[in-house]
Amino acid sequence: MATIRKQSIYSSIYIYAGFAIGAFNVLFLFPKFFTPEEFGLTRILMDIALILSMICTAGTIPVALKFFPFYKHYLPKEKNELPTLVFTLGAIMCTLLYFSFPYIEPIALKKFSSRSPILANHLRLVIPLTISLVALSMLEVFAWIIGKTILANFLKEFMFRIVVLLVILAWVLGMIKDYTIFIELYAYLYFIPVLILAWVLIRSQSFSLVFKQSKVTHKFSGMMARFGGAYFLGNILNVVAKTNDTIIIASQSSGGLADAAIFTIATYLITVMDVPQRSMVSAATPQIAQAWKDKDIAKLDRLYKKTALNLLVIASGILGIVILNIPGFIHVLGPNYAGMSMLMLILGFSKLVDLGTGMNTQILQLSKHWMIDLLTNMFFVVVSIFLNYYLTKSYGILGTAIGSFVAVVLFNFIRFFYIKRIYALQPFSWRNGLTLLVAAVLTFALYSIEFHDLIWINLALKSLLFILLFAFIIIRFNISPDITELYTMARSRVMQRRS
Repeated sequence: MATIRKQSIYSSIYIYAGFAIGAFNVLFLFPKFFTPEEFGLTRILMDIALILSMICTAGTIPVALKFFPFYKHYLPKEKNELPTLVFTLGAIMCTLLYFSFPYIEPIALKKFSSRSPILANHLRLVIPLTISLVALSMLEVFAWIIGKTILANFLKEFMFRIVVLLVILAWVLGMIKDYTIFIELYAYLYFIPVLILAWVLIRSQSFSLVFKQSKVTHKFSGMMARFGGAYFLGNILNVVAKTNDTIIIASQSSGGLADAAIFTIATYLITVMDVPQRSMVSAATPQIAQAWKDKDIAKLDRLYKKTALNLLVIASGILGIVILNIPGFIHVLGPNYAGMSMLMLILGFSKLVDLGTGMNTQILQLSKHWMIDLLTNMFFVVVSIFLNYYLTKSYGILGTAIGSFVAVVLFNFIRFFYIKRIYALQPFSWRNGLTLLVAAVLTFALYSIEFHDLIWINLALKSLLFILLFAFIIIRFNISPDITELYTMARSRVMQRRS
């Protein structure tokens, strides 16, 4: 757990720094210098590209994670052809997408043209976005495998947002005067971290291009094909479930791309809760894969419990701060975004459920019962699309949030049930319940109190007091032993430097 903690901390620093830059882009620059439709276009292009990129990776990402420990154990790197297989299949799928896109484009345009006409002029830009996302995903998984999770997160979460910021500033300063040029540049920005990460992996000499089939591939090829094929479908469904909200809003909500922009801002503010999970997943997934290979259930139990508790503690604290600062977000964004309060609250509870149930995806995905992960993904997609479609038509973007919340609760409950039934593993203890109780009481109490007439002083005092009280209780009562140990280590180092 120490390795996971170290990598998670450094990765979280870069991700939070990237989030801060991204928040400046999303909350200030985009709303101020772009129309809601222009901003919404950047979101909808990205969501479509995410779905297409999952198609083009063709299930190879989980295959690489699950089977690389076997390749590493039985083969020297000079005979390990798994990286070659992964990248070759990705290249083939991207080529097929490129040549089939002229047949896909008219179908998409027919659906979006009435409520989101600006999309019709730029839909083709999903091609470079998709290709760059495919390349980055494949490079990222091999960076995780060799322990370069910090670098991968730095490039994907921090550097990309810096480059986006520079392009936006070029627009603000008049260096880019045509929106078409801006959106063209935006569609190619992911190639920058792709090239850097590719160069680093080549320099590491950890992998070789091997075009001869090894004994490992011969032995596991059938299982890899079934596993990869299932996740080819499962990952598509997973991304569809996570991105269908903005796509449905753009096609069904009366506000079209403008409503998609509002929903995107609310979602982005809640996404700050995702940061610990992003860094923890990249560090813990290879260890989970190794534990399954070694049939080490005790290690899986420790990982399941500790990651769930730590994610819940951090997510509860972040959600409390976000809720306390909702009035400030509305004040900055203006009256057009006044409806975000309830939207953010529902999205925040949804995220808390998802994070608080731990790394059930990775545990199921890398186990021999990976089919349960696939089937629950399918269930999640069907339920979320059904609820989002009908609730969005009736209640707008608030209906989208409610639909997502219900789908997430059902999805994680089913996964929790199967993991507990099959492996007798479950991530909860009294510590999880106490964490929720402390966060809820502090948030409600401080939200009801006004410390100052000036909104920014008032919010700053509330946030500071929440952080101090929440951290004090978590550490004083040792609710999370990992966080307490981290605090003790940091305090010890500070005392040593002073002496």
